[in-house]
Amino acid sequence: MSTRQLTTAAILAMLCSLLIGGSAAARSDRQSSPVTWHPQTGLSGPVGGSASATIVRRDDGLSLRFSTSGLRSGHAYTLWFVAINNPDACAATPCSGPDILQNPDTDSQVTYATGHVVAGSGRATFAASFRAGPIDGWLPDFELGDPRTAEIQLVLNDHGSVLDGYMPEMIKTYRAGCTDASIPGIFPPSARADGTPGPNACQLYQAAAFLGS
Repeated sequence: MSTRQLTTAAILAMLCSLLIGGSAAARSDRQSSPVTWHPQTGLSGPVGGSASATIVRRDDGLSLRFSTSGLRSGHAYTLWFVAINNPDACAATPCSGPDILQNPDTDSQVTYATGHVVAGSGRATFAASFRAGPIDGWLPDFELGDPRTAEIQLVLNDHGSVLDGYMPEMIKTYRAGCTDASIPGIFPPSARADGTPGPNACQLYQAAAFLGS
């Protein structure tokens, strides 16, 4: 083999090594979870069919996809991103509402992900992404420290039938269109203040949970 051929082979080997190393450094972890009925609906277990949720974890953040069915046509829905940095401090697995909202040792946050009005099929897909670092939401002073190890929960909220004068708030805030009585008592004032009160009896509708590594 000539010197030129050796040099070319060495360069190709180096490029392959860099590509492999770069792929390892950018490694992502994909998790899937069934979508389940939230207890507020009075139902239990998986929604069934093709309903499923997926998150992709990376060192610098994560992305999510929540594809589901069984939704009510003409209703507004918002998807909420729940991150728990320290799930070991939770009393339950997955972490419960009191763990997330009332135990500061869990280092948790609840924040808006995305929202839609659902059409006649009752099917919808919600997608969003979050970067590691500070995330504003219902609870103060939160930072998504390690997207790979945090417990992640996704919760779908049903705002009821679309109301004139309440859009697009009904797909961008937690309580737009909702009565005070339909807001869970455990929720903080920041949740109750997130959107214009209205006449609909809203309810948490579906959910998915992903344990951290």
